Amino acid sequence: MLTLPPELLIPLIIFLGALIYATFGFGDALFAMPLLTFVIGIKTATPLMTLNGVTMAAIMFVKHYRDIDWKSARRLVLASLLGIPFGIYFLKHGNEQITRAVLGMIIVGVSLYNLLSAKKNRHIHPRWAYLFGFVAGVLGGAFNTGGPSIVIFGTLSGWTQMQFVSTLQGYFLPSDCFIIIGHLASGLLTKTVLYYYLLSIPSLILALMLGGKIRRRIPPGKFNTYIFVLLLAVGVFFLLRVLWS
Repeated sequence: MLTLPPELLIPLIIFLGALIYATFGFGDALFAMPLLTFVIGIKTATPLMTLNGVTMAAIMFVKHYRDIDWKSARRLVLASLLGIPFGIYFLKHGNEQITRAVLGMIIVGVSLYNLLSAKKNRHIHPRWAYLFGFVAGVLGGAFNTGGPSIVIFGTLSGWTQMQFVSTLQGYFLPSDCFIIIGHLASGLLTKTVLYYYLLSIPSLILALMLGGKIRRRIPPGKFNTYIFVLLLAVGVFFLLRVLWS
C-alpha cells in the first residue's frame, strides 16, 4: 500500500479513519495519524487531521445537534480548556513515556472492566464531566489524545447511541477549532496541508455517509460493547508505542 502515490494513499487512509469516526464518533486520528506521519510527516499530518476532524465534527454536529447532551458538552468543553495549558506545560517538561504507559493501562483496565463486568447499567453523576473534561484537556494539550477520557465519561453516563455520537461532536468541534487557530498562528497550515485536505474531501464525505449506515445497523445494546472494544484497542496501542519507542 505504501508504494501508492500520496494523492491516492492519503485519501485512502483518511477514508478508513473517517469511516471509524462516522460509525463511533471518534477514533479517526488514532488510526490515521501513524500512517499519515509515515507518508507525509507529522508537521503536515497533524494539521491535516485537525482540518478533517473539524469538517466531520461540523457535519455531524449540524445533522445531530438535537441529540446532544448540552449540559455535559458545556461542562466538558469548559473543563477541557482549563486542562489544555497544563497539558502543554507537561509536554515541555514531563515524561511522555511514563504518562503514555499509565494512560494506556487505565484505558485497558476500564475497557476490560466494562466488557467483563456483569453490571452493564452503571451511571455516574453529570458533574463528573468537569473531571473527565479536565483530564481530556491535559491529554489533548500534551498528546492530542483527549478523546478516550470523553468517551469513557459518555459510556458511564448512560448516553444513548445517538447522544453518544452527537455529544462527542459538541465537544470535538470547539476543541478542534481552538487547535486550528493555534496551527494557523504557528504557520502549520501550509499550502501542502490545504492541498491534501481538498484532495481528501470526497473520501471524507463518502466515509461519513457509509459510517452513518453502519452505525444504524448496530443494535443499541451492542453499541457500548463495541465502543469499549475500540477503547481497548486504543489502550493497547498506547502501550505498544511505549514499548516500541
